[in-house]
Amino acid sequence: MKQKISTARQNANAKLKLLETFGDSSFDRHYFAEISDNPLTGAFKKKTVVHAGLGSTPVPQEKTAGVWHTLSTTQRRDKTCAYIHIPFCSTHCLYCGFFTNPAQKETMHAYAKALIRELEADQDLDLVQSHPVNAVYLGGGTPTALDSDDLRQVLDTVRRCLPLANDCEITVEGRINDLTDEKIQACIKAGANRFSLGVQSFDTDIRTSLGRLADRQTVIESLLRLKQTNHAAIIIDLIFGLPDQTMAIWEKDIDILLDIELDGVDLYQLIRFPGGRLDKAARSGRFKTLADQAQRALMFESGVTRMTQARYRRLSISHWGRKFRERNIYNLAMKEKTDCLAYGSGAGGSVNGHMIFLDGNLDTYLETAGKIKPVTRIMTPPAHDNLTRLISGSLELGYMDLRGAGKTLGLDLETIFAPLTDQWESAGLITREQGWITLTLAGQFWQTNLAQGMIDYYKEISTTS
Repeated sequence: MKQKISTARQNANAKLKLLETFGDSSFDRHYFAEISDNPLTGAFKKKTVVHAGLGSTPVPQEKTAGVWHTLSTTQRRDKTCAYIHIPFCSTHCLYCGFFTNPAQKETMHAYAKALIRELEADQDLDLVQSHPVNAVYLGGGTPTALDSDDLRQVLDTVRRCLPLANDCEITVEGRINDLTDEKIQACIKAGANRFSLGVQSFDTDIRTSLGRLADRQTVIESLLRLKQTNHAAIIIDLIFGLPDQTMAIWEKDIDILLDIELDGVDLYQLIRFPGGRLDKAARSGRFKTLADQAQRALMFESGVTRMTQARYRRLSISHWGRKFRERNIYNLAMKEKTDCLAYGSGAGGSVNGHMIFLDGNLDTYLETAGKIKPVTRIMTPPAHDNLTRLISGSLELGYMDLRGAGKTLGLDLETIFAPLTDQWESAGLITREQGWITLTLAGQFWQTNLAQGMIDYYKEISTTS
């Protein structure tokens, strides 16, 4: 569907228009990068740490049930994922802002039964059955905290109740310390073809400080054992910028990954949530060193260099695949804001641009699952949602076809964004060619700033013109 925009904003004199609207000072500072000798470390004062593209508005509580009913009768037509939330962890890792429930066997067993009831109750909805599901993700929390029989039953129900595509990616997220051989086999037999494991670091001291239970050798042996099954893609997360993590420790982590030859890896920057446990520990002086923004940028550069030299395929800004088993369907789809069916207490999903949030109260969920859909909040699509999706999804890949996207939306995006792209190119963050913008190494590090900048900029000129 084409979006409308006034001819004033399609004017080739867009820069002059912006100066007339914002003046010399109020506009430039928010969106433009600093011109520096090293844009990798100095393009912006701080890095945007939230996902680019947020900006929805809540549906009034009294209308939530009615809106959900309408959405549940929607027939999907495009790529779709399903997210199954398992909100339990055996420990609360220091860096994590998502811990909700301790892993207690009886409670988790009851939860698995409730999940099955919810999946069965939804299976005949038009929203569910109208189109194939391309990727399923069991996330948390820690899905592998469930016992093997519960894991198998949940996955069996997913396969029975959802119209999975023939090549559907089915991921089980987990931790090394509770991924036993029995659980591995249960997941594989029930159709899982991808494991995503939060290693974060192989360094035993770093892992201990974060609250991770397994040491380096145990982690390596467990990954090799999982790899030997040869039934699923094996993916791990590694984080740079962790407390007391030096460049040498970070590069050693990557070297170990390359030696093991796993199917894929995410190289993430540490997110320090203000007021969170990690933030409080840092402020108390618990750690000897904490990487600053410039050091984290150099760690990012080192990771890109090492993965490129090892000839891993770059599937997104942070995600790398070895050869062709790893596809990363779910994660890329989420960046593109595609439809996502949500199941489980505290789960989030989306339908037609509406963000759907399910009840995070575990007791309430256990009581109501299978009787009513536990939707507690719905967010309407932000203005210009189609453009927002294109920006977020494209820049996650490291490039964007402004000319082609403009034709799709009925917008002259090259002219509209020229004030930004001119300046960002001068700052060393992008290159431009025949309507495409491509992020440089520095631009890749600042990718969320650029994506959010484009979204905020378009929103501002749309409301002031």
